[in-house]
Amino acid sequence: MKIMLTLQFFFVFITSVFLITYIAPVCSQSKCLEDQKILLLNLKVEFIFDPLASRKLVMWKENEDCCSWEGVGCDDAGHVISLELDNESIFAGLENSTSLFSLHYLEKLNLAFNCFNNIQIPRSLSNLKKLTHPNLSQACFAGQVPVELSTMKSITN
Repeated sequence: MKIMLTLQFFFVFITSVFLITYIAPVCSQSKCLEDQKILLLNLKVEFIFDPLASRKLVMWKENEDCCSWEGVGCDDAGHVISLELDNESIFAGLENSTSLFSLHYLEKLNLAFNCFNNIQIPRSLSNLKKLTHPNLSQACFAGQVPVELSTMKSITN
């Protein structure tokens, strides 16, 4: 009986050491793709926002995995598929952002509760062909929704 318990303990111990040594480092490796990180860092520069009121954008650091940044969600391949930048005190830069409109895997975009100073919703949002969940509510946009957005199959289906 004691031998059986000792063998079980030994097996659990060896298995634990193996998992900690070989499996855990693989799981903790960065999964953010470099091109996605560059786009997000450029987006941070393009957006004009109040750094004292920001909780997410101000925390994006170049030396960290962008998939772990607050407000950023990635798929298993490391593509950015979600940006939750609501209530970040962003007030300009959206209309000229080439970085945002180059995030071609983006499915969810939340820019609610920012104030974009009564600009029209950018037509370039239609470049985001996979976008299914845009949230632009209470973001101080003016004018009509561009027709390009109303015909996007990913949103209208």
